[in-house]
This record gives sequence, structure tokens and C-alpha cells, in this order.
Amino acid sequence: MSLEQVVEELLRALAREDVRLRPAFRVQLTERLIAAMAARPRVLWWRPVLAGAVALLVLAIAGWLLTPRVTHWATLAVQDGVAWVTWQRPLYFRWTRSGTAQVSGGQEFLLAEKDRLTLSPDGQGSIAFPDGSQLRLMGATALTLAEMNPAQMTTRARVEAGEVWAEVPSLPDLFFEIQTPAATVRVRGTVFRTRVLAADHTYSATDEGTTQVTLLDPAQGYPSVEVPAGYEVDAIIGQPLRVRPQAPSIDHLSLNGLTVGAQAFVTSNRSSLEISGRTIARHCDALLLVRGSVVDRAPVTPEGEFTLRFRAPAEGEYPICIAVEAPNGPLSPCLFLTYHYDATPPGVLRLLAPTMPEVSEEIVTIQGETEAGAMVRLNGEMVSVDQAGVFTVRWRLQPGENPITLESCDEAGNCARLEFVLIRR
Repeated sequence: MSLEQVVEELLRALAREDVRLRPAFRVQLTERLIAAMAARPRVLWWRPVLAGAVALLVLAIAGWLLTPRVTHWATLAVQDGVAWVTWQRPLYFRWTRSGTAQVSGGQEFLLAEKDRLTLSPDGQGSIAFPDGSQLRLMGATALTLAEMNPAQMTTRARVEAGEVWAEVPSLPDLFFEIQTPAATVRVRGTVFRTRVLAADHTYSATDEGTTQVTLLDPAQGYPSVEVPAGYEVDAIIGQPLRVRPQAPSIDHLSLNGLTVGAQAFVTSNRSSLEISGRTIARHCDALLLVRGSVVDRAPVTPEGEFTLRFRAPAEGEYPICIAVEAPNGPLSPCLFLTYHYDATPPGVLRLLAPTMPEVSEEIVTIQGETEAGAMVRLNGEMVSVDQAGVFTVRWRLQPGENPITLESCDEAGNCARLEFVLIRR
């Protein structure tokens, strides 16, 4: 029998006896009880609780340390319209949180890898990457940041729709790639544009450096081409890759020394037309075509400039195509202009009032008509003309003879004159 059992039996026996303990026995009993309690093993309840708490804390710290972190961010800046960003961020261990953010014009948002954004049709924006690369986003663009690894100098973006303009700095190990449903565009230190025209059609143009465009067509064995500065390519599933020069830009039109802004429709009373322009394609010829026939050809200077001339054989409209021809033959898309050569002055300019050369009023109403669309000057001052070509003006006369000159000029600069004298009595 154990000590605890002995003590318990003794206490139960004493409880049944109606006795009074002697003081000496009471002291002895108390000492034995104290000794028994001291010999009994002590159980510390708080120790397992503390051990469990420490274990939970260790597990929490380990989960926190094992939770992946977003260490690289790209900055989305929206200039116009609205961008919708679908994002996902690590929360704890393998748990994540996600959501959709709306970024309006004038606002910024930090993008992480795998984020997807869609820009409104009227929107414009840009993405600045940690490696210094930038993407300009046109309206209705939808893309996903597939990879963003500054440590390996690698950035990949997947564009499902719309158009992006990329500017990639010239760093030795920097690699930048645009992926579309139909092609991939890989660059190092390049300025280029990529537009998704359809699921099977991607357009890409290189403005600086060189891009490598790969057509994602397994039937053709995934062909690739190099696209130098000033050239462009249409990557179309099922068709060969054809690299051609980009369409030129027109700096100015010089019409016999008179410089006017480049426009789609040019009217002049001069038969000679001189076109000066610029292209980023090098080692090419600039061509001027009228109704499909080459009228003039000029080499592009090392600075990318060219000058073409055309003389209209007769009055009329001439559709003009300005293009650039590569040394191996491909022709760029046309930059179209319509040149209207008109050397005939307005055929109508007549005075309707006053009907008599002599008047008595100090202020008279002068009324006349000319061709619709013509401009009228009275003694050098502009006069308002309505859509039918009728003009009316109140004119102050001096006593005696008042020479009057009416001049009507069309858009081409051809003018008709009418001179007469009004006498104030």
C-alpha cells in the first residue's frame, strides 16, 4: 500500500472515531502529513501549455518565412480613360488574396507578376518596369505580366488585344519579350510597336535597334525574321513572314517655295509640287506614285531625308502615293495625298447693290455674289460670304468719288477682281 493510501485510510478511520486527539499525537499527525505531501511528485500544469504555445509560434514563423513575397513591382500610370487590374497577392504560406482594382486617369497602381490589366477604348497609359523598360498602352489593350525578373534582366508581357509601344534600354543582358496569340517579339535595346489585329494576325514595327519576330505557326516550323529599324512585319498564321519598310512621314510640302502643313487634300494653282519627307528606314529609295505609276524616285539620305517632285500635266485631282522601297524590293505602305491642281479663277463675281453709281447716303449696303466657298475682300478687308456665295457689307463713303475693289479668291489661290467707283453726292 502506498503512502497516499495509508494516509487516506488513517483519515477515514479517525473520522469514524469520536475521540479527542492528544496534543502530541496531533503534532505527530501534522508532521507526517507534511512529509507525505513533500514526498509527492509535483505536477506543473503550465509547462505543457507553454510548450504548445511555443510550438504554435514556431509554426507561425515558419509559415510566414515560407510565404512567397512580391519583391519586384512595375508602375502602371493611366493618363486617360480607365484601366481594370486583376491582381493576386500572397497572404500566408500557400493562401493568397485577389481582387480587381479600377485605375482612372491621373492615377497609378503597382503591378506584380501575373497581374492582368484591361484599358478602356478611350484610354492611354504606360508601365514602367524595374529594369528601365517602358510600355505605352493604347486604347482597348489587354495584357498580362507573364514574367518580371530584374535579377535575370528578363521581362515578358503577354498582349491579348490592343497595341503597345515598347522602349527597352540598351543594356548588355537585358531581355524583353512581347507575346501575342500569333507571334513573339524579342528585343535587346530597342524601340518598337506591336499591335494585335486578330487572334491569328500580329503587326510589329521597329523604330530603333532590331527585333526578332517569331510566328507561332507549328505548320511552318515557327519561322523567325529580324526586323531592323524602319521596317515592319505582319505575322499572320498560315502566311510567310514578309519584312517591308515602314510608311514614311511627311515633314512639309513645298509648293514653289510656299510651305504648307502636310494634309490629305492639297489644292494649289501651281502645277509643280515638291514633297520633302523623312523616314527611319535606311539605304532605301523614296518613290512618288500617281495612279500606280512611279513618277519620281529619290534616294534616302543617311539622315533619313528625301525630296520628291511632281508636275501636274493639266488641271484636276491627282492621287499621290509616297512610299519607300527597300533594296531587296519590298515596298512600304503608301502615305496618300490628293493634289488638286486648279489654275482657273472664280467664274462668278458680280455686284447686286447698289444698282446706281451715285448715292446720297453716307453708309451704303454693298451686296454681291461669287462662287460658293470663295473668299471675298472689299478694298483689302475680308467680307463674310454665306454658303450660296452671297455677301453683304455696310460700307462708309467719303464725299465724292470712292474707288471700290472686290476680290474673290478660291481655295487654290486663283482670284477674280471687280473694280468700280461709288459717288456720294
